[in-house]
Amino acid sequence: MKHVNVKNNIVVSFLPFLWLLIMAVSLTGCRPEEDKQQELDYPQGLKQIHAEAFFEQNLTGNNIKIGILDFGFASMDEDPSLRHLRKDGQIVMIKDYTHSDSASLFKNIHGTKVLRYMAGIRPDDNIYRNNLASGARFYLFMVTRNFDKNSDERETEYVIDSALNDLFSLGVRVVNLSMGFWDEYSDDHENYHPEEMNGRTTVITKICEKWARRGMVIINSAGNTGEYSWKIIWAPSDAPDVISIGAARFPDKVFKASYSARGNPAIPYVKPDLIAFSPWGTSFSAPVITGIVACMLQKDSTLTLRQIRNILYRSSTLYPYPNNFVGYGIPDARKILVLLDHPGKDVSSVTRLSVKGRKITVPASSPNNVIFEKSTSYLVRKQYIDEAGDGNVTVTRKKGVAFTTIVLGERVLEICWE
Repeated sequence: MKHVNVKNNIVVSFLPFLWLLIMAVSLTGCRPEEDKQQELDYPQGLKQIHAEAFFEQNLTGNNIKIGILDFGFASMDEDPSLRHLRKDGQIVMIKDYTHSDSASLFKNIHGTKVLRYMAGIRPDDNIYRNNLASGARFYLFMVTRNFDKNSDERETEYVIDSALNDLFSLGVRVVNLSMGFWDEYSDDHENYHPEEMNGRTTVITKICEKWARRGMVIINSAGNTGEYSWKIIWAPSDAPDVISIGAARFPDKVFKASYSARGNPAIPYVKPDLIAFSPWGTSFSAPVITGIVACMLQKDSTLTLRQIRNILYRSSTLYPYPNNFVGYGIPDARKILVLLDHPGKDVSSVTRLSVKGRKITVPASSPNNVIFEKSTSYLVRKQYIDEAGDGNVTVTRKKGVAFTTIVLGERVLEICWE
């Protein structure tokens, strides 16, 4: 990271996006209205994080144990991208914690899609044919049979505790949880409130934090509440040691999807931690990061949760200047590999500028320029895209803006207005 002082004025259409509407439940995942783009879209997420760097080193999460806690795993055997998991014995365990009839486990397809985004294989794609954890071993646990409002979701929080306990006893360190808890319980008296998303209040947050402190790496979707009055992350993404993942709207930009939850400004730490591209919701962003963690552990099985988080942060777009829209941004597999081999190396692409006056113009090499206007070094007031039609990006300081982040492809400027 570089720090430069700059004086005044120095030169240095809404796209449609398919996403899942949140069902009126206290634990909510991402259930797409249609599935026709899924096979086409996950390679874009892999390209975004430069997954080819992992594949060049034959990193596919080989033999890493991963637990997926979800709503169900329908049509898993019919999904051609997952056939290798059955064939090679990579699905170690399937368990229903809801004590429902056996058919219920296969009524909901949400967990199958999470698994596909983590471990699917597309033989027709020569570059991104594998998802990141295609070599991992999976423990598929159904922790609720309900995807509607007529359910006792508070009970599910304790079910998840039981499932995490079992995973821990089985030696599973990595867990994907693409669901969350907020204010849509079947019993309104059980609803949580935004001020309770503080990392220490909700039952599920305390449960996940407990297991994270015992060394489990829990990756949780940040929530699809960004367009609701709630807006902020749901539980357990508010837990300090849970890795919370938001959704990027575009596969080539660090830009928060409108539905993706933002961080709670009342907590003193970064949330969401990271973002990743998803075509339909944060449920399908989380598996991308889970896959990255599996590759990291394949390369170095001694990594602790703290080390994993540190490497993820340091490899990401905005490090060391995160914000409450995208956290540290998007991890980069190329940088992760450098940090695994050279832990002390500075791989940041951010330059900090102190700017006097109210305007700065910088050259841009592409139209993929994202601007974050911030009232503090962390809190975003607005994000927008500047396509640099004249080859430059010009930013004018607005009232109430103290910091501005300019993302110029892989180069980032952190502006401190004086």
